[in-house]
Amino acid sequence: MASLTVEVKLDRDAITKKMSEILFSSMLDMSAIAKRLAPVDTGRLRSSIRLIPFIFGKTEYTLLASVEYAGDIEFGTKPHLVDVETLKGWAGRKLGDPGLSGAVAFKIATQGTQPQPFMRPALFQVQKRELGKNLRAVLK
Repeated sequence: MASLTVEVKLDRDAITKKMSEILFSSMLDMSAIAKRLAPVDTGRLRSSIRLIPFIFGKTEYTLLASVEYAGDIEFGTKPHLVDVETLKGWAGRKLGDPGLSGAVAFKIATQGTQPQPFMRPALFQVQKRELGKNLRAVLK
């Protein structure tokens, strides 16, 4: 009986280069999706979303939403007190009546705010769509 041997060698440099391309491309996609999904009032949240570093070829990236309330939007909040005056602009823009800021403040004080995720769904979409597809390309 004849023996059979299968030998597989990986080109580590080529794989590392391809994985770096995939990572950068995936992070760019995630940034674009997060910006598209981010709720917009004044546009500050959306414009604060950025990729660091914005340089191809790195092995680590951070996608950051740098406004101080980004986490509150993503995850929602527990009930807390909010100054009615600070909500007047929002109530005027979103509800058409700055006078409704008191009702909004009461709702936040009693119920908190609902999450409006934008970063996690962006990650999940990229994981599902891009990473699996691109991993197959690396292993070709």
